[in-house]
This record gives sequence, C-alpha cells and structure tokens, in this order.
Amino acid sequence: MHIGALARSLDVTTKTLRHYERIGLVPRAERERNGYRTYSTDAVRRARLVVGLRALGLSLEAIRELLVEDGRTLRQRLLGLLDQQIRDHALQIAILQGRHDDLDARYHAMLSEPRPVAPDCICAALMRVCDCRPRCRSAVSELQSVPGTLDLAPRARRKLPSSTPK
Repeated sequence: MHIGALARSLDVTTKTLRHYERIGLVPRAERERNGYRTYSTDAVRRARLVVGLRALGLSLEAIRELLVEDGRTLRQRLLGLLDQQIRDHALQIAILQGRHDDLDARYHAMLSEPRPVAPDCICAALMRVCDCRPRCRSAVSELQSVPGTLDLAPRARRKLPSSTPK
C-alpha cells in the first residue's frame, strides 16, 4: 500500500507515518522504482495498531514500551497499561474535585456574607475573619492574641446539595 493511501485510510498525514517509521514504531517501507513508499501487510497492520493506540491517548513512548515483547501478550500488556491509566485519571479527578469543592465553598462563603463595608473585601473567600473594616480590625487584634483562632479553613465545611434520584 502506498503511503498516501495508508495515511488516508488511517486518517493521519503522510508526515505522521514517516515519523512513526523514522522512530521505529512502523517498519520501513519498501521503495518502488519511482521512489514511492510501499508498505507491506505487516507494516500496514503495525501502522493501524500504532494509530489506534494513539487514539486511546497513549504517548509514543508508552506505545514503544507496549510493543516490546516481555513474555506477556499484547493484550495483557495493554490491559495493565490501561488499568494504570484509569487509576491515574481517578486520582487526578479526585484532586480536581477537591479543588472544585474548595472553590465552590469559598464562592458560596462570599455570597452568603452580608454586604461588606469595604467594597474590596474578600475575607470570606480566604476563609478568615474579616479585618477590612475598622471595628473588625480591633476584634481581629483581640483574637490574634489567642493562638489558632484566626485559622478558619480547617473548620470550614461545605454543605453538599442532596442528590436527586436519576
């Protein structure tokens, strides 16, 4: 199969196929007399595999490692890799959910605070006692004399909306 036909069938560019060939993911194409690249059946199969694995979001390095024989089948190696990626994504989602919940709590703290005297007051978002207003400053000064009383973030709790059945 010529490089252009293979590229079209895989919905990639010829440049991509040449790159995969250059880095050893796809076997080198044979050259016809006219200089055109012609891929063997095995090379076409490998190119389809590489493009399919890229569609799963795997890096070229991960694909290279996946294609190395290690006594396990390709299926077993891919299952192991996908399992690890699922765990990595679950961790990333949990981290992002925590950040989302924190920002949501700060946002709602600002909304629920009575209108501040100081127009630029963001103390509620910072989860701290307001020290923007003159009378608040004196109260904050008194509280500062007692260690740990101004650190409100550890005690902040977000009320989650009750889930509705689907």
